[in-house]
Amino acid sequence: MIKLNLRFLPRLILHCFAFQAAFFSLQSLPASAAEQSRFVGAGPFSVSIQSVENQGLLLMPADTSSAANKRWPAVVFAHGLCGPAEKYAATLTRLASWGFMVLASQQQSDCGVMNLNRPMATLGNLFRLPTKFGNAVDFSAMGNTIRSNLGYLSGRSDVDTSRLALMGHSMGGGMVIDVASELAEEQPDLVKAVVAIAPWNGVQPTPSTVVQNIHHPLLIVCSMSDALCPCSGEVQLSDTQGILTGNVSLGIPLLFGPSEDSTWHGGAMAIFNNAKEAILMDVSKVSHFTIAGIDGGAEMQTFADWATRQSGLNFNRPDRAYTDIPTMEYSIAFLNLSLDLDPQAGRAFLDGASSDSRLVRTLRSQ
Repeated sequence: MIKLNLRFLPRLILHCFAFQAAFFSLQSLPASAAEQSRFVGAGPFSVSIQSVENQGLLLMPADTSSAANKRWPAVVFAHGLCGPAEKYAATLTRLASWGFMVLASQQQSDCGVMNLNRPMATLGNLFRLPTKFGNAVDFSAMGNTIRSNLGYLSGRSDVDTSRLALMGHSMGGGMVIDVASELAEEQPDLVKAVVAIAPWNGVQPTPSTVVQNIHHPLLIVCSMSDALCPCSGEVQLSDTQGILTGNVSLGIPLLFGPSEDSTWHGGAMAIFNNAKEAILMDVSKVSHFTIAGIDGGAEMQTFADWATRQSGLNFNRPDRAYTDIPTMEYSIAFLNLSLDLDPQAGRAFLDGASSDSRLVRTLRSQ
């Protein structure tokens, strides 16, 4: 467990493939219009949501046309720091609608109110803040929860255990890389794909130092307009709390320890550069929250506004010149390819990324 300087709690919370080798040597194939739109919008399955004790929210696709013994590919989703799983409901429902069982932990989601602009709410849980925040930023606890979620899914008769994947956002994005790295040695065939959305390269162990252990497909989605976990560069997140306004980057080593820096050790780009086989997509004009959204990102912007009220941090509202946020589209295509569900359609969709105006760039490991 890292050591925290709790004087800075009111100022800062940080919400924060193997592909077959041949995949990366394939030349891009021209995609038909049908292939280019294959994973856009809601999928063919209706979705139900239920809470599973000690595990989290379970989103299940329904296929009334198939036999009762249908086995689904499954995804464990890890949320961001202080980010309740239900805030991701729209995004996870979209994922599940394409035929994936999704399990999202509800643990470590409460940091309380740490906004000096809301003094009564902050004072109401002031003495519980150290415990709440310390629990929320316990990396070992989140890692154990992800493993527990995988164990739960592996024990279900309606899950295809040969097609398990990890997906995470922010702190969760960093932690799924850490867990996949450990599992590569302990249970090398358990997890077949990893998706890291705006991954926080500040969790411990630092993802960029262990990602080379992963031998299965890795998709990294980041944005240079993300003020908290950009693809690379300095944190640009600011505080909104009266006299405390200003960039929070100077407080990072004070809060998380002297080993942390305002670039998160090179950020998502450092993770990509150290990965054996990975794809990195830089999404244009999204925030740390909306990058994990769908369609126009309204649900995740609401999440960002909620986080600002809780923490006093200014989660920016980038001006986007397009309608659809592409993160889930490419994540679903990536999972179809790497889990061998519909590899032709998945590959064709990913090959179209180079001409997608919503992406600044797409990089692939050599």
